Amino acid sequence: MQKSAKFKTKIAQIILATGLSGALLSPIPAYAELQAGYTHYVTDSIEIPLRSQPGYKYKIKRMLRSGTPVTILEVNEDGWVKLLYKQGNRKTEGWMPSSVIQSQPIAKQQLEEKDKKIARIEKELNQLTLEKETLQSRFDETDTELKSVKQQNFELNKQLEDIQAISGQTMQLNEENQVMAQQIEKLKNENAIMREQIDQAEDVVERQWFLTGGGVLLLGLLLGRFFRMPTRKDKWNTL
Repeated sequence: MQKSAKFKTKIAQIILATGLSGALLSPIPAYAELQAGYTHYVTDSIEIPLRSQPGYKYKIKRMLRSGTPVTILEVNEDGWVKLLYKQGNRKTEGWMPSSVIQSQPIAKQQLEEKDKKIARIEKELNQLTLEKETLQSRFDETDTELKSVKQQNFELNKQLEDIQAISGQTMQLNEENQVMAQQIEKLKNENAIMREQIDQAEDVVERQWFLTGGGVLLLGLLLGRFFRMPTRKDKWNTL
């Protein structure tokens, strides 16, 4: 009987040391939720007692859930640590086995932090992807506009070259027209001079013809005077 009592005491101490008292005291799930042949998982929501003194026999001041942040105040040789727990402005000091204390957050909290980090990274990735798509769309629009502007610039340069060629031809034609106008003006002056000369020559010719006609008439009269036929009376007198 004594051995059985001692065994039960040791079992209770082990349960309290591992912090499974809260789990054991928790309600058992309904039978309908537990089915044979299916995979189930052990819960990690464990509450560990914070005692007034270092030892399993001392009073439990409160239960701390696994992952609760605490400050170590003291460590004794028996493997117990004195802790300070803060909840708002309220402070509680107590003792726990050092085996249930770790320097890193529990896996559940680390997993939650990693999940939050992954969610944040995914959100940032989605935002960057959306920004990339927006920038790609703007780049495509800008590239299309740039190609259109280049085409318009090419056409304008071509038109400018044509205008410059036409302007060069126009200038050349203007110069040729000026030269031709000068030549025409020169020819007009020469024609006017020639007309004056022709008019003067015609006057001279007319005067010469007039003089020639008068000379011929005078010569004819003289010849008629000297070479006229004698009358019949003259001939009788001559005999």
